[in-house]
Amino acid sequence: MRLQFRPTQVFDETKHVVDMIAKKYLEKATGDLYHLVPIEVTADGNCLYHSIVLLMNNPAVTTSELRVRTIIELVTNENYYENMYSKYVGPVNIAIKAICKNYTFSELYEIAALCNILQCNIRSVCPKIDFQQYMAIWDNVFTPVSPIIANCNIVIMWSHALNEKDAREANNGTWSPNHFVPLISSGIRNDSNNGNQSTSLAVTPEKRAFKNNTVTQIRMPEFPSSPSRRLRSEVNIGNNTAQSISSDSIPKEKNDKEERRQIQLEKKRDRSRSSRMNETEEQRQIRLQKLKE
Repeated sequence: MRLQFRPTQVFDETKHVVDMIAKKYLEKATGDLYHLVPIEVTADGNCLYHSIVLLMNNPAVTTSELRVRTIIELVTNENYYENMYSKYVGPVNIAIKAICKNYTFSELYEIAALCNILQCNIRSVCPKIDFQQYMAIWDNVFTPVSPIIANCNIVIMWSHALNEKDAREANNGTWSPNHFVPLISSGIRNDSNNGNQSTSLAVTPEKRAFKNNTVTQIRMPEFPSSPSRRLRSEVNIGNNTAQSISSDSIPKEKNDKEERRQIQLEKKRDRSRSSRMNETEEQRQIRLQKLKE
């Protein structure tokens, strides 16, 4: 049974909290988003699904349900997603295995799949920070696969749980997103004439719109390289401060050790991802081939 998705489109101070860190990142994104504000969601690896749940405003729908529906969609239409996106983010079968683990950070496959699940156009927004060619695909409008017709529009931004300075310090001076937040209207601008407060999804001439089985291209450069899928969970801001280990609390000691282990794993994965960002096209093809084997 399909979900009924009628997303919240306007900021409500009684329900929403502005993500001040993401607001700074939004300033470095495409300039036509000034009327939108980023809303705070939990940074636990399920942030893309938290964003949808917040917009859905339906307590009966959980992040776990959305993750399972995403897996089913990707498995059902595996060939389509492989043909469309594998050259950017690696084999879809590898991605599906990662998605099966709860709290695993989401990427392009999940965004594309959610378009079908929600019958919705999703504008994916990425701040122009340390921009590389492969990142252009992150800044696009994704649409459902025919015959599904979108009945609404939402905007999701790639962000980070830390401010840019701290994020760079944790990742050897480089920045890459590890968080998603929803963008909704501040209520200042209304793009429709009939009172329907639907967020504008205007596509600039530098973007691609992914629709059905083809890519509509408008003066878009080639994408020579792309990092492989990040199999990681987001770093929660509160977990970045080292906690003292209480000698009389065994459960707390175990939790602290686990937090430190997760932080070390996150740093290791970020270093690995940073090295892949500088690989040549030949090195990238070799790596992707090994993943398929």
